[in-house]
Amino acid sequence: MANFSDCGKHCSHPYCNQQDLLPFECDACGKAYCSHHFSYDAHDCPKGRQATDRRVIVCPLCSLAIPHAHGEDENEVWERHAASGSCVPKQVTKPNRCPVKGCREKLTFSNSCNCGTCGIKVCLKHRFEDQHDCHPCPSQKQHGNNLLQQFVQLVKAS
Repeated sequence: MANFSDCGKHCSHPYCNQQDLLPFECDACGKAYCSHHFSYDAHDCPKGRQATDRRVIVCPLCSLAIPHAHGEDENEVWERHAASGSCVPKQVTKPNRCPVKGCREKLTFSNSCNCGTCGIKVCLKHRFEDQHDCHPCPSQKQHGNNLLQQFVQLVKAS
């Protein structure tokens, strides 16, 4: 028979001491516990409250979550963050919306397409030419040819 006395660890709870093959390790105090004593309350973890008491404030300028300790003044935490140089204010940008009159659909990568005729980015409801104000623009090649002809005429005239 195999001897399993060396496998696993004993529960660190003073009244338990049960040997467990797969013990839980407390992330606050680092001790090993059985399945009955792994919670902070079950083994009266002195550091447990500190490990779970996580507080943050959200910076109104850069939208970054700033952690702070319990009892620490939020204004002081924010002022320290603003003075640290890591606070870079974001430029507020409005979301792109479908340009069709009366449509308020926000355009994202998954619900928009560019019209092949006019090149305007529209929502999927208005992707067909007859559903938005579609005016075909001259192709780049045609536009380039027009500019070339104008240049040739200017050269001939001079």
